Amino acid sequence: MKDVYRNGVVTTVTLNAALDKVYTVPQYTLDRVHRIGSAVTVPGGKGINAARVLHALSFPVRVAAFVAGHTGRQLLDLLQAEGIAADPVAAAAGETRLAITVLDPVASTQTELIEAGPCIAGDELAAMRRKVETLARDSAWVIFSGSLPEGCPPATYAELIQLAKAQGARTALDASGAALAAGLAGGPDLVKPNADEAAQFAGMPVASPDTAMVAASMLVQAGAGLAVVSLGAEGALAATREAVYRITIPNVRIVSPLGSGDAMVAGLVAASLQHEGDLPAILKHGAACGTAAALHKMAGVVTPADVEALEQQIEVQLISS
Repeated sequence: MKDVYRNGVVTTVTLNAALDKVYTVPQYTLDRVHRIGSAVTVPGGKGINAARVLHALSFPVRVAAFVAGHTGRQLLDLLQAEGIAADPVAAAAGETRLAITVLDPVASTQTELIEAGPCIAGDELAAMRRKVETLARDSAWVIFSGSLPEGCPPATYAELIQLAKAQGARTALDASGAALAAGLAGGPDLVKPNADEAAQFAGMPVASPDTAMVAASMLVQAGAGLAVVSLGAEGALAATREAVYRITIPNVRIVSPLGSGDAMVAGLVAASLQHEGDLPAILKHGAACGTAAALHKMAGVVTPADVEALEQQIEVQLISS
């Protein structure tokens, strides 16, 4: 890990953080009272999930996030309990959102109820700009993830990416919709939408591997250095200006796909610090982390042993160059 520390830490930025509550409810149905037998409460939001993966893999990582109210304080307490460093910006109005997930292991369903989160004032967004600029100075990578809270315009990610890049950090963007489309103007080194998000970006009605291939190339043309489109059980597709790759993953018993994409981003960034310039190795490690996360009900949980074992079973094929 000496090389990783020399290159700096990884900073994850979660503008719309959440407190995740995951309930396991066998035979979950509407219009019934359910007694919760298994419940987990953890800090959440895509960037925080990625930070949890990096921490599990022993990479130095810290979280920058907006936090608000009692829920925000609880989120910070739980991050501290996990041993993950946080450098938050406080929002005066509202509460950090709750994100409730109901897993039904019998029907293999996942139901999510997600609050909107706080409204960010202009001075609070300015404070986050200063925070990102400062933290990027000793960061190897800055990862920007998730939805934008009210008060943050679509171009927010593009602006923050440019601030981080100006300090010498590499940047990753994991967002969707307008936040993704506008964020590409910042020129992120990596973007990682899922198949549905990629299809939406490309203006195509159906998500498929073919759609993903077209969308990945479009994402690169729009400003991304590397575009990786995750396809769930079908693996992923990746594109640069020079080449397109297909990533195939093994069949695994999925407990929950919650946070698998976030884990993939973390794995891609971690591998870039260890395998500089070896794109197939980077893609393989990213896919291994995403697959390993699906083995757990809580988002962002992986074990190094699972990642290593899965990495041996993943194939990366050059499609075109």
